[in-house]
Amino acid sequence: MAEKPEELSLPVASVSRVINDALPSGINVSMETRKTISKAASVFVLYTTATAASMSQKAGRKTMNANDVMDALTDMEFPQFKETLERLLQGEYRQTQKKKKETNTAKKQSTGGGGDSKKSTSTPQAQNTSEVVELSDSDE
Repeated sequence: MAEKPEELSLPVASVSRVINDALPSGINVSMETRKTISKAASVFVLYTTATAASMSQKAGRKTMNANDVMDALTDMEFPQFKETLERLLQGEYRQTQKKKKETNTAKKQSTGGGGDSKKSTSTPQAQNTSEVVELSDSDE
């Protein structure tokens, strides 16, 4: 765990990218402002994480989930963020994860049925691939 608050800050470059995407073109933001926004965002993330961890602990779980974060936002009196995050989580994030899974399954099936030249050199890999394909088939 980090000892100093400075170790818990978000990278200024990443925050700058978000700032630039949010503002209309032609607007300049000073480096001091970027650093200030980065610190504020870090504090918000830490506060949200601590609140969500508390929610999961109250529920008797050791693993924090997305619902804990959503409940934390309500508890922190930021319900306006909750709706947007739920929409993004349900829409974009889960669709992206589903597409990745489908792509990986398709790649594994296409390499699994064809040439055995790669598989014959590594038996454990071939067994691992078939196990993954079986798991993905049972999910559908």
